[in-house]
Amino acid sequence: GGEVDVDSEGGGGDDDEEDDVDSGEVEDANARAAAAAAAKSSRADPLAMPRVSCASAPPSALSAGFEFDDFEAAGAPTSAPSPPAPPDGAAGRRSKRAREGASQRQREEDLAEQEARLRDAEEAPQTADDYERLLVGAPSSSYLWVQYMQLQLSLAEVERARQVGERALKSIDLREEDERYNVWVAMINLEKAHGTDESLGAIFRRAIAGSSPQPIYMHMAATHERSGDAGEADAVYTAASKRFRSDKAVWLAWLGSLMRRGEFEAGKELLQSTVDSLPKAEHVEVISKFGQLEFRHGSAERGRTVFDGVLASYPRRVDVWSVYLDMELRAGIDEAIRRLFERVISLKLSSKKIKFFFKRYLEYARSTSDDELVQHVKNAAREWVEKAAAA
Repeated sequence: GGEVDVDSEGGGGDDDEEDDVDSGEVEDANARAAAAAAAKSSRADPLAMPRVSCASAPPSALSAGFEFDDFEAAGAPTSAPSPPAPPDGAAGRRSKRAREGASQRQREEDLAEQEARLRDAEEAPQTADDYERLLVGAPSSSYLWVQYMQLQLSLAEVERARQVGERALKSIDLREEDERYNVWVAMINLEKAHGTDESLGAIFRRAIAGSSPQPIYMHMAATHERSGDAGEADAVYTAASKRFRSDKAVWLAWLGSLMRRGEFEAGKELLQSTVDSLPKAEHVEVISKFGQLEFRHGSAERGRTVFDGVLASYPRRVDVWSVYLDMELRAGIDEAIRRLFERVISLKLSSKKIKFFFKRYLEYARSTSDDELVQHVKNAAREWVEKAAAA
């Protein structure tokens, strides 16, 4: 046992069979799956897909799904370390790798500096000649290539925009996977908005062959969904789920798509297929996220049923309880919120964990300006401490 001071700072622990369940926007995560590329490490999460590396750009059919305000070049130190004299053997190989890494960081730093200058309106390119001049010094900048494509589209030069995209793929270094991915996404957007089914299918097949395929599938599906082409979106998700059967991100993206469209029965059926396809270790997270989708897009009552089912089997999953509370607080039904808090503080948890929930309960009570409820929470915390001390 230990003292629980609900007025002090603190938070829940992460011991005992806890796995993080993200309580963020599931639908926002899927929307990000439709955005263009950023760090490759984010590509595995459907609730955070890659974004295009751009600062700002006028809206156009080409930029659908892009988030230009999120442009940031990969982080780099302010100065790259000076490479040592190359020794022999394994140490020499390590030194070579270090120099290559420093060189890559320097390239990223230079690119970031160039793009930062472009964010200054006075230096922003306005004509094709401006872009051609800038691309001589930064041939691997997807930011410049995509902006150049947009310039051509703004002039109703669709074929020239295609040609710029093709030049970009030939010019961008093969090692710059994220930069190339940005261009593939831009070309998919272009064909969706201005091409035919045949041209869109052709660029999609080229993209999955020339880039990491899973994010391309996710972007293609989300592009169809944004355009209201639900059947096409489901066809892409079906193909992706077969190719990446054990990839949780694909199944969650599809579930989110169905629930946003109000296809709740189809979502419930897909949940079963998802559970059948994924390892048991991932079932709790997937089912919990489906519960979030029910709260957000379907029925709060069905969402409660989903969470209660998970917690009946895993009553000590603090992360699931916390997400459940998030959903109830979002729904804003005071009786349901209080009922859930009372269930949580009655659990047999460590002092660190129970303190986290008492603090949340007290914050909620204060937000309601209900002095009686505030006092009730404080009294309950004291009773818990007394029982723990006596145990």
